Amino acid sequence: MKRVLKNAEPAELARYRQSAPQSNWDGMKTDTHFGGPVAYDACRMKLLADQGGICAFCEMGIHDNDPLKCRVEHFHPKSDITPAHNWALDWDNLLGVCAGGSYKYGTAPHTQEPLSQNLSCDAHKDQMIQSGKLSEQCEGWILNPLDIMANPSLFVIEKSTGRLLPDTAQCATLPAWPNNRHADLQALVQNTIDMLNLNCDRLSQARLALVRDIEHNKKKQREQGFSPQQGLSNLAAHYFRQHWPQFFTTIRICLGAYAESHLASIAFQG
Repeated sequence: MKRVLKNAEPAELARYRQSAPQSNWDGMKTDTHFGGPVAYDACRMKLLADQGGICAFCEMGIHDNDPLKCRVEHFHPKSDITPAHNWALDWDNLLGVCAGGSYKYGTAPHTQEPLSQNLSCDAHKDQMIQSGKLSEQCEGWILNPLDIMANPSLFVIEKSTGRLLPDTAQCATLPAWPNNRHADLQALVQNTIDMLNLNCDRLSQARLALVRDIEHNKKKQREQGFSPQQGLSNLAAHYFRQHWPQFFTTIRICLGAYAESHLASIAFQG
């Protein structure tokens, strides 16, 4: 999970909310009278653009905006609609996410059997809420990508398995996390991994394949005569040539200081 840096909301959403302030999300999608479908499509496109085409939770690539591979997630419950605040139509409550492995007829890494064990992101989050393991108002119980800083990363990767783990050193160094409902930041990061099932076999195997690809390319750089430093710099430029590559955090961790140097050179903020 990386920081999501949002830009201004789509004008279409602002106009729809002004016209139908108490509408809900599903109602907006079908409300042709006030331009709801146009607002919905604008939100999807803007979310993908702001996030660089990757899922806000697992960082799966959703660049093609395929409705069977990505959707809009409300971090705070979209059912929370009052005259004072409509969370369903709140731009700062919307995230673009993958389908969480919930569609049976898909290709890896979007889908993997058994489906029930390979759900992730909002699909698994909803399951945890329904089972009572996660509060529906999950602020403080799991990380919101909008609240993560650009640097440092809160995660490390187990390179032998592709599993994400909390970065214990960073978690211990950083100041108290605002509104954290856990004993410390490390527990919050771990609960985020668990509640979103970011270490399901489907995602772990996809990250592991990327780790191996990076290691293979490190070897190729050495064989081509580049020094370790220049080779890693070359790979950082290569892997981050797209804004953004899927499993951004995995690449960032594997390339370490050279990834950070490259990201700083392109003024990375999220």
